[in-house]
Amino acid sequence: MRVETSGLPTDNWHHFLRLRDLHQVLAEVPLEGVSRVLELGAGDGVQTAVLREIFPEVVPMDIAPSGDVEGMVIADAADLPFEDDYFDLVFSSNVLEHVEQLDEAFAEMKRVLAPGGTMIHSMPTGTWKFFQLVGRPVASVVRIARKLFPGLSGGSKRARMGSHGSLAGVTASKRSLIERVVGLVVPTVHGVSGNHMSEFFRFRPKWWCRQFERAGLECYRSSPLFLHSPYDLLPYRFIGLRDRLGRVGFASVDVFWLRQ
Repeated sequence: MRVETSGLPTDNWHHFLRLRDLHQVLAEVPLEGVSRVLELGAGDGVQTAVLREIFPEVVPMDIAPSGDVEGMVIADAADLPFEDDYFDLVFSSNVLEHVEQLDEAFAEMKRVLAPGGTMIHSMPTGTWKFFQLVGRPVASVVRIARKLFPGLSGGSKRARMGSHGSLAGVTASKRSLIERVVGLVVPTVHGVSGNHMSEFFRFRPKWWCRQFERAGLECYRSSPLFLHSPYDLLPYRFIGLRDRLGRVGFASVDVFWLRQ
């Protein structure tokens, strides 16, 4: 579906993408009767603010928040510090691919979800994974050029770690010179998979639907969202084309609606 983007941020590409996707998610399925929302991997709270404009109670949670968000709960998705049957909606955006204890996390989400409640989770696709790999050398060249020629820098701010989802709360270790050189061409693995090939298999709707089914959750709806570009490549360009490509199967993110 088409999403109005005129009111979205123009100085932070990551925020633009997260809010654009959130608007589509909220517009596709009316969430009548929802009052208590748990947001997993709230990051810096950019989506929290929108959710709080719509729902009476929104609890942001992250294992490693990247901003000062009112009411932020620091916790692991596999050990939620909330009472049973409390939330009407459990929401996450690009978070579950970073969760190692996925079975335990689903069990905890089911525990805190009220009867008749809904889960909405979005995750990256194989399309995004492809662009992450092929775009790395290009992004490295662009980054080096911007350092050498500051006038080439665009106006889009880079997101900080965790700004659009929990990244496991692990402090990044210093890399060797060889690792840094290789990293100019080959990106790090995005989620908790052991390698890039396994992520191609994990970042598929069928793989996620099997995980949902194994956890006792019914996926009653799924939708493609938008064609994102990793590394801030061509931000704010080709918005209409990205939208059309996303709707015909080249989306970088898929969203899933679940119920018990």
